Amino acid sequence: MNTKDRRSVGDDVLDDLDAAIKSGTLGAIAPAARTYSTPTKLGQAMIEGAGQTISRQKEAIERLEAERAAGMVVLRLDPKRIRASEFANRHERSLDPKDPAFVSLKDDIGRRGQLDPIRVRPLAGDAKQDYEIVYGHRRHAVALALDVELDGGFRVLALLDASAADAREHVLKMHSENFARSDLSPYEYGQMYASWLDAGCFKTQGEIAAAVGLDQSVISTYVRIATLPEVVLGAFGDPRGIALRWARDLALALKTGEIRVLGAAAEIAGRPLPRDPQLVLRELVAAATPRREARAAKTETVKVRGKTLYTMGQRGDGLMLKFGSLVDKALAAEARDELKEHLTRWLTKRVKS
Repeated sequence: MNTKDRRSVGDDVLDDLDAAIKSGTLGAIAPAARTYSTPTKLGQAMIEGAGQTISRQKEAIERLEAERAAGMVVLRLDPKRIRASEFANRHERSLDPKDPAFVSLKDDIGRRGQLDPIRVRPLAGDAKQDYEIVYGHRRHAVALALDVELDGGFRVLALLDASAADAREHVLKMHSENFARSDLSPYEYGQMYASWLDAGCFKTQGEIAAAVGLDQSVISTYVRIATLPEVVLGAFGDPRGIALRWARDLALALKTGEIRVLGAAAEIAGRPLPRDPQLVLRELVAAATPRREARAAKTETVKVRGKTLYTMGQRGDGLMLKFGSLVDKALAAEARDELKEHLTRWLTKRVKS
């Protein structure tokens, strides 16, 4: 009600009171039966104003729903009502509360708040969860941890993406976000691509390569790491430490001596953690090549009066000479010098000829 309206109502009331006093009928006035024109107009204006407010609220709600459907709305959601994607590309160690990267991210979000929203898609027919993660599994895991620790819980920022209902669209958006951040290991990329093939999102590695803009050989290398034998992955302790360039060496080692490599991997896996991934790689590659068994040396012992004068042995191209108890140190030194001089003269003559 503005100043003008208040003045109009006040003037009408005063006029009525003045008329009542003059006529002597003040006590007989029945306010409920008296109709004032100005209050009626004011009421109509209030109703019209309320109608406009309701209309604006309705438009805002409709706009919000449209934006939500288009994936343009950032919501604050209960992390417990969000489930992980079947295409989750994070290794379980990345979601371990003791993982250094997880601890760092949790500390940062706990201190500064969540700056980057996760992306979710709506679910239907699930009584326990309302949304599924498109990307942001580690941030969601952090939100779950903070929700337990903080008074009042923790609400996770999430961008709603209804357009990710299609499985291929879903996984490509997940890939795009992670590839831009460059924070997945070769093993995790390989695991992700392999899961796409298993789920039928793509039929071949070539289709994946075309969809994500990489060469097919790169996709193949990632998948090769993710599909290494479990015992080999276990030898590294944390497969996220396997470098992309090692895929060829490991594949060649397995092809050359699979049984020996698997045996070495099993032995390494039993050692305490952590293990240097580069040292593990060297041991596995070395295990692929069988060790040459040392050939027994051919020896000949020369004796005098039943006692050893010297023993001469041959192993491959090598020659070994060992003096017996009849030869003291001085005589042995003199014999070595004489032998060296004679052998040099003889070999030089034979090589020249």
